[in-house]
Amino acid sequence: MKNIKNILVPIDFSVTSRDAYRYAVKLAESLNAKLTVTHVIQNLIMVSDVMIAPFPLVDRIQIMRDIEQLISEEGSSKIKVDIEILEGNVVDVLTELSKSNKVDCIVIGTTGLSDILSKLFGSISTKLSNRAYCPVILVPRGAKWEPLKKIVYASNYDSVTPNVLKKITDFAINTEADVHFVNVKNYDPVFEIKEKELDWKELFKTVNSNLHYESDTIYGNDSAEELRKYTDENSINMIVFASKHRNFWESLIHHSVTENAAISTTIPMMVVHLDD
Repeated sequence: MKNIKNILVPIDFSVTSRDAYRYAVKLAESLNAKLTVTHVIQNLIMVSDVMIAPFPLVDRIQIMRDIEQLISEEGSSKIKVDIEILEGNVVDVLTELSKSNKVDCIVIGTTGLSDILSKLFGSISTKLSNRAYCPVILVPRGAKWEPLKKIVYASNYDSVTPNVLKKITDFAINTEADVHFVNVKNYDPVFEIKEKELDWKELFKTVNSNLHYESDTIYGNDSAEELRKYTDENSINMIVFASKHRNFWESLIHHSVTENAAISTTIPMMVVHLDD
């Protein structure tokens, strides 16, 4: 993973997006990165998960003033904050921006998924984490910045590759964080035989010698819940997952620990992609 020097944070003026903005500011300060606040004007607005209606006319000047006021209310920052107002479908616009060399990471707020339709169709943040071409950090509502001293990379066998390990290692060294490499095993003790733990030795040959790390395996019939317990017990500041890019229809039928964790996590979660 290249050094994060340009961070993008989408704002919709909700409490959740304010939380994401605060987190993005502190992350940018810790990395000496530039921060860009963006608001995407939608031509259509979702009335529900299955209905749309025309978006009312929007005053761009007023949006700019509102963003400037938000930045002012949140206090001064040591880093430069730019503002960008765009138009279109939020996920499409942000996905396109993620391809740019001007965006190294997107920080976006997430509220979790509360009802059946939301679980089926997903939220903007989880859709973006599926499609973006740069790392996406999902910030749960109410989450506050903590210096990244410990991060956990939660994996299954398929997502443990030298390329992904290098991305995680680069990020950890850049943020001066220790890494807990955790192999997640969905295991029902009533019906299944416990599998052997993943042998990390071969893969760790590619890990930077300056990295401080631990490795472990989590067993349980609810992987997301077991992972939550692990993060609490080990004072983890961020969860990192590696996931494949998926389109809308693939997302409808895909059920993963990553999505379950995005629903239930109370700490920020970074998604990187196996096929970048």
